Amino acid sequence: MKRKVSHFISRKFRAVVLLAVSQLVVTSAAVAQADMQEAVQVRSIRFVTPLVEKWIAEYAKVRPDVQVQLAGKDMQADDVDIQLLAAVPAEAQFALTVGRYAILPIAGADNTALASIGNRKLNARQLKTLYFERDIFDEDDDETPSKPPLEVTVYSGANAGSFAHPFAAHFGRQSADLKGKKIAGDDLFLINAVQKDASGVSFNSLNYVFDVTSRQLRDGIVILPLDLKKGFEEIVRQPDLDKTIALLEAKAPELIPVEAFSAVVNTTTNSSALQFLHWVLTEGQKFNHELGFLQLDEKTSEQQQQQLATKSKKNFLLVNK
Repeated sequence: MKRKVSHFISRKFRAVVLLAVSQLVVTSAAVAQADMQEAVQVRSIRFVTPLVEKWIAEYAKVRPDVQVQLAGKDMQADDVDIQLLAAVPAEAQFALTVGRYAILPIAGADNTALASIGNRKLNARQLKTLYFERDIFDEDDDETPSKPPLEVTVYSGANAGSFAHPFAAHFGRQSADLKGKKIAGDDLFLINAVQKDASGVSFNSLNYVFDVTSRQLRDGIVILPLDLKKGFEEIVRQPDLDKTIALLEAKAPELIPVEAFSAVVNTTTNSSALQFLHWVLTEGQKFNHELGFLQLDEKTSEQQQQQLATKSKKNFLLVNK
């Protein structure tokens, strides 16, 4: 009798344990699924990555329940919720402008051509002559220069995401028209090139031209003297990252390209990704300056928030059909 009772208790105990384990498995699966829904995968072009990392770190402080992270290199594009790109691809169905960057023309501090420039300041025509091959269809190129062109070696990026494309487009040219040498990899390498080459000139974004910690120009480079209106000369005379950003946000001169970068959103993304982007457009903008980027102007910011609100509403309706 005792043996039967013991056997019965043992069977009952095993059943309880099995039930508890099964409930634990179900609960764990539910939690894992919830965690998966809350995860936001972000991929970024190289030069914007430090800012994205800053956004992610700051967002974690206000929304620790949401896991926003940089997507691994092996992650498929369809699994990435947000892609930060300098140019929005034609096939993108939804994208938001989330920040701006500026491009400055630079040379090595020991560049021998600087002595030839002297106190002169370069205008748009002279910059085009300096950086680009002659264009027979450009009226400016028909003019005979009063002085022979400066002997320089132009360094530009070779990748699709290089600053060569927006820089050339700003002056009505194509990246293929740039003179000199093309360098593969991160455009940060262009800084090294002009530091080492006494004839080298290039161009780069603020966050690469300046040291974002000291807020001063990186060692061994200078900004080429530009023909700017009064009030903008401080950019050249006293290079300071914060003063430069303030001037460019007030009104960028025509000689300095100011471009936008965008967040391309996956059509199947979760609501957490859209909430993160709303934070980027509002609270996240205050971290742009720290990393060498410009904030969105008020009008653009409002437009992007309205677009995001419409997108969020559509997503909500689809989920709750």
